[in-house]
Amino acid sequence: MKVKTISIVFCVLIFNASIVQAADSIKEAVKESKLYADIRIRYEFVDQNGPAPITENAHSKTARTRVGLKTGEFVGLSGVIEGEHVVYLGHDDYNDTVNGRVDHPVVADPENIQVNQAYGQYKGIPDTTIRGGRQVIALDNQRFIGQVGWRQNNQVFDAVTISNNSIANTEIQYGYIYNVNRIFGEQSAAGDWGSKSHFYNISNTSLPIGKIVTYGYLFDFGSDSAANSNQTFGGFISGYKELNDDVKLKYYAEYAYQSDYGDNTTNYHADYFHIAPAIVWKGLSTTVAYEILGSDKGAFAFRTPLATGHKFNGWADKFLTTPATGLKDFYIDLAYKVKDLEGKWNFLDGVSTNFQYHNFSAENGGMDYGDEWGIFLQKPINEHVTTSVKYANYIADDFATDTQKVTMDIGIKF
Repeated sequence: MKVKTISIVFCVLIFNASIVQAADSIKEAVKESKLYADIRIRYEFVDQNGPAPITENAHSKTARTRVGLKTGEFVGLSGVIEGEHVVYLGHDDYNDTVNGRVDHPVVADPENIQVNQAYGQYKGIPDTTIRGGRQVIALDNQRFIGQVGWRQNNQVFDAVTISNNSIANTEIQYGYIYNVNRIFGEQSAAGDWGSKSHFYNISNTSLPIGKIVTYGYLFDFGSDSAANSNQTFGGFISGYKELNDDVKLKYYAEYAYQSDYGDNTTNYHADYFHIAPAIVWKGLSTTVAYEILGSDKGAFAFRTPLATGHKFNGWADKFLTTPATGLKDFYIDLAYKVKDLEGKWNFLDGVSTNFQYHNFSAENGGMDYGDEWGIFLQKPINEHVTTSVKYANYIADDFATDTQKVTMDIGIKF
């Protein structure tokens, strides 16, 4: 009887202690929860020489606001909820893809309000993170899956993703994407792509030659965008070598093979190459690179439908979809961050500068597409406010039309 009574008392004490511990853990998770917000005010000007019916310049003035809550962790569980609102500032003197202003060039920033992220996350398994719900996915340099952070309404995914780091110096990622929330917003027929897509991405940093990544992207968008369904397998190596105290050699080499997949009715295959060596000298990074998105006999080309396309092939955005004859992009990129200035020039301290030149041509058929050059300047005002300006000038030969773009931003983060 005494043993039974002691057992009951012991169980009650353990239960009460567990309740107290759980309550303390919940209280701690609430304390660790964080509200955050950011605002980006943007003016974008586009001067485009046609084609018909374009007769006007684009003047886009928008504000994007995001507000979110990131919870603390409780028994390995946490979550994020984030809302986003894009609004016109004044008149919509541009084609935002849904307002019908087809006599103006496209600036893909429509008014929009939506839940931008809403996911739960579990870290209760050692070295593993499981995330389910609406989330940002930005893999590697975002050439195949990215958030398109340049646009006001970024790209997010309804997905389940798993990341594991249990093998030393190795990260293994897997994901299943069941919907793509694209930059065009809730009012656009192209705003959502239903998806039955899988991906894996495995990276390792244990070798002295640098980081090695292998990946597979199996995109199936069904009838929403069947022509963009494809399967891509490839990998890249990146690293650097110190040549002396002042000079560093950086290297990057990537190859991938793509073919049709899922509901895509076009039978094709195409290759992808990207070689990007760079010399870094006293903070100045000079990259001379070559990127090729191949074509299958001029009929269908290598595509990256979920990429952050603005990062690649010029800031005028003429090659967000690869032409059927493929794309060869020879480019030079100069990047420098001003620092440690004193005296009357110290107001430039912290300015990031980036200059690019591109020469575009067809991978199949030898067509000269055109050239582009651009410059980007960014200056942090303080820990909360950043300003930037970007200019791009595409000069057409045999593809698209002459286009100039100017974008000015003020970003505020809390």
